[in-house]
Amino acid sequence: MELEIYNPTKENTVKQIDWNFEELKKEITEKAEMYGSLVYTDENIKEAKADRAKLNKFIKVLEDKRKDVKKMMIEPYTQFESQVKELVSIIGEANDNIASQVKAYTEKLREEKREKVKEIYDKAMSVEGAEGIAEILTFDRVFKESFLNSSTTFKSIVNEIEDLRDRVRHDLEVINADTGEYQFEMKQAYLKNLDMTEAISVKQQFEENARKKAEYEAKCKPEMEERKAREEAEAQKVVQAGKQVVEEQQSEETQQEVETTKTVEATITEERKFTVSFKVHGTQKQLRELKEFLTSNNIEYGPIQ
Repeated sequence: MELEIYNPTKENTVKQIDWNFEELKKEITEKAEMYGSLVYTDENIKEAKADRAKLNKFIKVLEDKRKDVKKMMIEPYTQFESQVKELVSIIGEANDNIASQVKAYTEKLREEKREKVKEIYDKAMSVEGAEGIAEILTFDRVFKESFLNSSTTFKSIVNEIEDLRDRVRHDLEVINADTGEYQFEMKQAYLKNLDMTEAISVKQQFEENARKKAEYEAKCKPEMEERKAREEAEAQKVVQAGKQVVEEQQSEETQQEVETTKTVEATITEERKFTVSFKVHGTQKQLRELKEFLTSNNIEYGPIQ
């Protein structure tokens, strides 16, 4: 199937549009210079309008002719473009059918290769000495989309996974053998990106912070000890003052207890009742007043038996 263009061809194609450009240019230039130098007065303003109308008319003739030539030149191409698009659409439908099948086949091959990569991974993580590595190097962490490319060989995948396994195992052995106090922080930093350089950098940062802290504490130690001694002295004063207050309170409470006891004893003594027998001689008014006094003071009285 071959596309053939019968007309136009390279030999008979329109190279340029031939017209009286130079002749018109000369005439128009002369008239434009003439009209450009004219000065119109109020008396001949009517002529100015007429001249302007003639120029506008000529401009319209030029523009209309330009549009006609453009249409004449572009119409064949527009028809040709539409026909080509129609053919492309017909081919596209068939191409889409093939493309969908090619895509399905490619996905099938990639899925089959993914399963083989998983087998390579499982084998690499099951060798002696790799215990616990699979928990760190999960399949999703190890897997790369580039493994599924047709240009990536199984041998290169085996080498890459095994190299990664051995490197991580070696790095963890080095970290676990570290006896410093920042082993945990070092290990956490390494597990984040599996970067030993980053892990060492974190360790050095913690050590540097610890060194600066020790220098700061050593510098501040005399002042801290002085402040501590001052605080202890103040606390001792507070304790002594507290003891004195307690002793004074205890003394006051003891004195209050003695006074209370005396008061109670006096009250008891005052409240003991006695019986006295006597005769009374007086007027009726005096006897009545005496009776009222005895009654108002709760003093019991009665006749002598």
